[in-house]
Amino acid sequence: MIKLIVNVGSTSVKTQLFDNELHVKAILNADYGATSGLFIDGINVNGEKFSYHDANIHDAKNTLAFLYQQWQKWLVENDLKLSAIGHRVVHGGANFKKMTPISLDVLIQIAELDNYAPLHNPLNRLGIEMAAESFAKIAQFAVFDTAFHRKIPDYAGRYAIPENLSENVDFYRYGFHGISCQHSTYAAAKILNKLPENLNLIILHLGGGASATAVKNGVSVDTSMGFSPTEGLVMASRCGDIDPMISLTLQREGKSIDDINRLLNKESGLNGVCGETDMRAILQRAEQGDKACLLALNLFCYRIKKYIGSYFAVLNGKVDALIFTGGIGENAPAIRQQILDGLDGLNLPVVLVIHAEEEREIALQIPA
Repeated sequence: MIKLIVNVGSTSVKTQLFDNELHVKAILNADYGATSGLFIDGINVNGEKFSYHDANIHDAKNTLAFLYQQWQKWLVENDLKLSAIGHRVVHGGANFKKMTPISLDVLIQIAELDNYAPLHNPLNRLGIEMAAESFAKIAQFAVFDTAFHRKIPDYAGRYAIPENLSENVDFYRYGFHGISCQHSTYAAAKILNKLPENLNLIILHLGGGASATAVKNGVSVDTSMGFSPTEGLVMASRCGDIDPMISLTLQREGKSIDDINRLLNKESGLNGVCGETDMRAILQRAEQGDKACLLALNLFCYRIKKYIGSYFAVLNGKVDALIFTGGIGENAPAIRQQILDGLDGLNLPVVLVIHAEEEREIALQIPA
């Protein structure tokens, strides 16, 4: 009895097969965002490497079709019985506060949240709907990135704007990277030999998207991402915190809503400052004296330092660990060092680097 975990992103799909002891049985990860087409890498049930390339596939639907077909083949060949499928869903709004069995009604509610996360939720639903076709009799479950943050107090979650401004959405600071934060909390508890409910943490999930989260007694009490994943830290191509009048000024100058959306989410952040989104390339160019890349690094790390300081205050100076996770957080020691430089006065007791394992956390939450 095993579980298939599906994590559909805007340019990639990560899938893993777990047994009941949460051992990884097989992996298939796909990147469909490259101009040269679809690339899939993985490891099959026998531990053998798997790779595939199709220059004609550039979309999530055809990528999922190939992945599900490959999983069906491996399951049959190895006489494995699939017991459940778990899906990462980015936005759960105010309704979904925990892991939820997927039904038609749940799918309708997730679709109603498309306006909250238009780059993510439609693709998450596509993964669910196609899995229902490929694995018709298998129970499916949704684990929401926003759920971990649903206990944030109103004074941290409320925007200082009138209520009911929109007929379609509720403007609130929902937060994201919650699945990663939940995993980091459990992992830190194990490392520090404490119960999660006895831990105060500052979690930095640093990757293409980046966020900071304050955890008090095992519960999220504030997080840098808000109504959308665009708020907060400087990211690969998202602007993070900016003066809202900038968008209004650009609109008055003739920029369309689509122009501004593309600017804030695709053309800003590190990309907007130095023309690069890959932190490895930025670090290399910065070492060679590239002024734009040096500025991008300083902006990136300075914004993170500001959030660390503010969350240190939110937690009343009682922090058990500062956690780095995500692709940059785990693999860029130079970034970690630049962030930590000058924080001696906070007397942080422990700095941890924890591997982000969102798929494992989803597998942990869904029933066998």
